[in-house]
Amino acid sequence: MMYKMHPVLRPAAEKLIWIGCDGVSSNSRRRCDQGRFFRGRRCLESVLGWVLMIPLILSIFSGCGPDPAGSGGSGDPTRDTTDSSASLINPGDEVFRDRSSNVAATGFDRGRSTSLRTSSSTGRWSVLLTTVGGDGHPMQAAAIREQIVRDYPALRAAFVRPQGRGSAVWFGRFPSPSDSDAQAVRAQVKALERNGRPAFPQAFLSVLPDDSPIGKHDIRQLRLMYPGVEPLYSLQVACWGTFGGDQISFEEVRRLSEREVLELRNRGFDAWYHHDEVTKSSVVTIGVFDNRSYDGRSTLYAPEVEALMREFPMHRINGEEAMVEVVPGDSSSRVPQTCRLVSVPKIP
Repeated sequence: MMYKMHPVLRPAAEKLIWIGCDGVSSNSRRRCDQGRFFRGRRCLESVLGWVLMIPLILSIFSGCGPDPAGSGGSGDPTRDTTDSSASLINPGDEVFRDRSSNVAATGFDRGRSTSLRTSSSTGRWSVLLTTVGGDGHPMQAAAIREQIVRDYPALRAAFVRPQGRGSAVWFGRFPSPSDSDAQAVRAQVKALERNGRPAFPQAFLSVLPDDSPIGKHDIRQLRLMYPGVEPLYSLQVACWGTFGGDQISFEEVRRLSEREVLELRNRGFDAWYHHDEVTKSSVVTIGVFDNRSYDGRSTLYAPEVEALMREFPMHRINGEEAMVEVVPGDSSSRVPQTCRLVSVPKIP
């Protein structure tokens, strides 16, 4: 069953395709050339032991999102879109508190329990307290988190997660940034002071890395199968999403994407899905590829990737072939939207 998109939602949906992308190479055929890492059909199992001995390359993709190339084309999969340490917040000494700040901390303790007791334990939104970059960032972030807890006991539930090329210290989990508990906790964190100045001036609500359970055909399985490989890619061939409307629920989005994956696997393709609770979308991909999938100098894809793209020449959204406007606003310039290599999401 196809779900027709509302005419108002269609233009936006056709532009919401990919967010992350790097370079990769994989084949969708059952044929297994032991001299290559490219895989798309079910030859992975027979050569997995050999493949795991090869230096691998990893990089994650996310679901339906804006096309970085802006044209609906395949774009440059070798472009590094991960966060760099240069963009990380310099924590400085903002996590330390003296006695003059005790009043603010005590006030937070009094107001904390009601907010956090009703907050979601599985939501993807959280208050970002600070980030750390550079060598040894995991240990440094853990030490900063311990210092925060010592100086601000109300933040004892703070936790550390990888963030781009660094680590981040988070507090609380909420279903959305507009959640009343999320707004209250953020305000309380921002009110904490050190020497009369904000202790966490950079605190804001942001999306946590995806730490949800990994299903059997969840694309994150590729990270478990190829640990240490970077970049790691797959070819996105379809996307399902609510796109802010009520024509289809996120539960149905998940079900339909998983059904499509099973159908592709029955045809012999190594298909995967990825659910994004934040955007209420799910994507369907085929194959697994390493850095040989795309040559940035020649802008050519590996033969295995080209063959797979010929077999899946058009990207589909909610079961319909997607079109994009070469000239924004000019409907006469609409062309089919091609499939694209996307980075496989990393596991926190």
